[in-house]
Order: sequence, then C-alpha cells, then structure tokens
Amino acid sequence: MSLDFVGLTFDGIKADVEYFLGQEHNKGNILYSKASPYGQILSVLENMHQLSFLYLKNSLNQFDLGDASSLNKRYIRNAAISTGHNPSRATSSTGTLKMTIKSSSDIEEDISGSKITIFNRSGIKNKSNSLEYIMNIGSEKTTHNITPNYSFFVPIIQGKWKTIIFTGTDDNYQSFQVSEQGNTDVENFNVEVVVDGNLWEVKNHLYEMLPDEKACVVRTGYNGGIDIIFGNGGFGSVPGIASIIEVNYIISNGSDGNLFSKSINDWVILDDVIDGSGQVVDITDLFDITIFTDINFGADAENILFTKNILPIASNNYVLALPQQYAYYIKRLGVFTHVNAYEENGTIFVTVTPNVNLFKDSNSDYFTIDIDAFILDDIEKAKIDQYLKSSGTIQLTRKYKIITPKLSYYAINISYISYSDATDDSIRSQVLSTLSDYFLDLGSGNRIPRSELVRLISTNIKDIHSLDIQFISKKNEDYHLEQKKRVENKLKNLESNLSTTDIKDDPNYNRNKVLGIDPIMGDILFDPNEIPLIRGGWKDRNGNMYSDAIDSLGLKSVNMIKKGTIDRKNK
Repeated sequence: MSLDFVGLTFDGIKADVEYFLGQEHNKGNILYSKASPYGQILSVLENMHQLSFLYLKNSLNQFDLGDASSLNKRYIRNAAISTGHNPSRATSSTGTLKMTIKSSSDIEEDISGSKITIFNRSGIKNKSNSLEYIMNIGSEKTTHNITPNYSFFVPIIQGKWKTIIFTGTDDNYQSFQVSEQGNTDVENFNVEVVVDGNLWEVKNHLYEMLPDEKACVVRTGYNGGIDIIFGNGGFGSVPGIASIIEVNYIISNGSDGNLFSKSINDWVILDDVIDGSGQVVDITDLFDITIFTDINFGADAENILFTKNILPIASNNYVLALPQQYAYYIKRLGVFTHVNAYEENGTIFVTVTPNVNLFKDSNSDYFTIDIDAFILDDIEKAKIDQYLKSSGTIQLTRKYKIITPKLSYYAINISYISYSDATDDSIRSQVLSTLSDYFLDLGSGNRIPRSELVRLISTNIKDIHSLDIQFISKKNEDYHLEQKKRVENKLKNLESNLSTTDIKDDPNYNRNKVLGIDPIMGDILFDPNEIPLIRGGWKDRNGNMYSDAIDSLGLKSVNMIKKGTIDRKNK
C-alpha cells in the first residue's frame, strides 16, 4: 500500500485505507463494508480523531480571554490572581437588632437578678429566610441590667463562624488552604489567624510585613476559598514546628442574607443567653426583637465578567491614590451598580449607588421600589469607608469623601406600532419589565443611549413592529419653567395688554438650552455625581404632571403611545 503524503488530509488517508481494505478483502472473495470488523475499527478511529480536535478547539477557546464567550471561571480567576488582583469573595450582610423587654414580662420572676448576659458570636436564626446570623457585640460578652421598658441594640452579621486547625512546619512561606462547598463562601473580611493562642494581623501582601512581625497574608485561593500565607522571617514571622495555627472565618450566604421584611419577633436564638444566676433564658419569650437598621450590603462573590474585564488594569499596586482606584475597589465589592470617582480641589469624591437588586423584595421592580433605595445613608457610607480602609493602603496625602448621587428625574415617551394580534396590556407589561431590568443594572458612565433602549425593546418584545423613544428631563423642564414663571409674573405687574412675546427674556436665559439630554442624539446625559431615574412626581414647563405611580391614568414616568398596527403576515 502506498499513501500520498503530498496532499495529506484525514479524509484522504481514510479513503486510501478503505481502498486498501477493499482490495485485500476482494482477494479473499470477502465483501468489505463499514460493518466489517476493520470498517468498524476505522469508524471508531475517525470518531476519536474528530473528538480530539473538538476537545483541542474547546481547550484553546477557554484559554482565549479575548473571546467574549470564554468564561472559564477557574482560569479567569487564577489569571487575575497571578496579575495581583485578589477576587472578592462573598460579603455578609450586616445590620442592627433592637431588643425591647415585653410589657408582659415579669422581670423579677422571669429574669434572675434582673440581668442577662449575651456572649459574642452567639448565633441567631431568621425565620423568614432560614439563614444564620451572628451577634457581633465586639467584646467577649455584655451584661444588661433589665428594667421596665428597657431596650438595647445588637449588631449582627450574616453567617456562621467556623474554625480549622493546621500545624506549623517551621518552613519559610508556609501556606494553607481553606475551602467551602455548596452555596456558601469564605466571607471576604472576617478571617482571623491565631498561632499558638496569639492573634496574628492579616495583611494584603508579603511585602507589607515587617521582619518577624506576627502577621500573615490571606487571599482568595486558586482553588476557591482562601489561602493563608506566612512569611520568611525577613517579611513576617515563621510559625514554628508543631505550632497550632487556628483559622477562624465566617461562612457566608452572600446576597441571600439581605433582609427586606422587618417583621417583629422573626428570630430564633441558637446559643445560650444567661441570667444573673447563670441560668439559660430564652430572650425571644421575654423581648420583642425588631430590625433597627437595615440588614443589607450582603453580596455574592465577584462576578466573573467583572474579573475578566479588570484583568488589563489589575496590578500589585495596593495604594489608593487615583480616583479610578477608588472606583475600582468599591465596584469590585459587588454591592453597587453605579460608581464614579472624580477629583476636585485635592479631594476625591466617590459617588455610589447601591445595587437595588440586593435591597428590594421579589414583589418590587424599578418603578415601585422606594426612592430611598437609590440613596446612601450615613450607616452605608460608614460601611464603604470601612471597606476602603481594609482593602488597600490609602495614600496619606489624599482626602476622599463618599457622597450619595444627585437624583435626576426623567420620563420616557415610547411611540410604537404593534402587530394586530398583540394586546396593549401585554406589550406594556413587557416594556416595563425590560426597562426595569435595564435601569436596575445601570452601570457607570455618563450617557444612556436612546438607540440602546430601542434595540433592547425591539429584541426582547416580538409583538412590536417598530418604535421610537423620547426622553423628557425634569432638570430641563424646570429650567424653562422658571423663565415662563418670570414672564408670567412680569405680565401680572403690567397694566398694558402686552403679550408674552413683547417681554424680553432674562439675559441669563437661553431658550435653546437643553439640560440632561443630548440635543442632537436625544440620549440621556448625566454628570459623575448624578444618577438618572425614570420616575415621576414632577411637572413639565406646560404644567403637565408626570405621576410617580406607574399604573396611574394620565402621564407617568413611562408613557406608551400607540401609532397603529400591522398584520404579522406582512412582516
């Protein structure tokens, strides 16, 4: 048998082999076919060859980070770690409970010594979501002297403390791995490392540790969970041989731990609370338990798309100096959708919008959620400040300030032509759902393209033949309304029959000025300290009221204007 190696292809080789087998079978007066033993062997070899090339192609594609469809979580995360990025793990929600003695409780009878003692890290379970939380009182224990109408506050954090023990080897750069299975994750901030009973400080990098300093590095691990890394004596101390290394950490359920319901007495105490005589008491029988500050800011582990996108800018520089670095560290937390940072007069201003998806219940959407969900309160600002200080080294010569964004209100008019077999209610419901998902996930930037919403609605809603979108800006309407009021006030003070056209405009007024909207493209424009909201509750320059109730009659934040129908067959 001779093979043609000049035009070597798999199909050519297969054809040559089949010809050879056919010739050899004919010599023995045997019919050759694909069902013959050699034919079946050749078919198996062909399939194995095809599968090997398919496997090779898929293997190459998953390592091609330039491919938009390449989302191999482990490879992307490990590539980010190699460049110096430390992917964020799940973050536990935090808040405060208020406990008030019930009026029906007999203090002297039910509480020995009229005292109760609560121990730090005691467990408490929420009945609504069945998740565990931890009483984070900040000291080993706290004792309360109970009197009528007495109340006290307990900070809590979602999750459960867990401990793993390792043994030191006296080697340089000792490292130990901790991982969790299922929907839980090692919490991003609450990790303690205790060596022979002494708490060691957690640092971001080996080079941050002083010679023989009792410190270590805790980072997101290559295989998930966390890696605990010790130094070499020159950078950090070395745990001795047979030393006991205790790693305490919280296992977190991330965003599932955010609580939206503020039901009273929705808790079960899991650990002991004792009275003045040391007897265990059930404080759920004696106290009314309410949520005093929102239990929120819980977030899942860093989104793999975010990790992939920051790969080109990740580095080993842990100094927070530039506005972009502040925005980067806050955005990676996963609790915020809109993060902008800019510098004015030597101060970096960071404007942040919470990820409303984490703080709304399942029955709410973008148009019905309380407007306060888009605004940071002082407690939330304090949490961001604490996160920044724990995530990197803040440059001493830099000042920063966390600010809540200025809310800019808009309405949307959608003119559309639908197919004749579609119902208006169905179209409106689909449009509102599409817009709600889009604006709930609004990221950073300074523009909302009109064309993007047209494309999004056209793609998602098959009952619409064609449409057009126009934005109305409250800021713009207010500007022109003020001039209109000035003209009307001047007319009231004049005794002549002058018309509005006879009165000159204010020299500072520009009748062609457009605020909040691109005058050419019609896109929404906003500043770094703003967040655009599609909400009502305001009037335009002509006195037309845009209601904030999305299902109300008349004008509202989203107005559907039907221009006609077309038969689907004529598409």
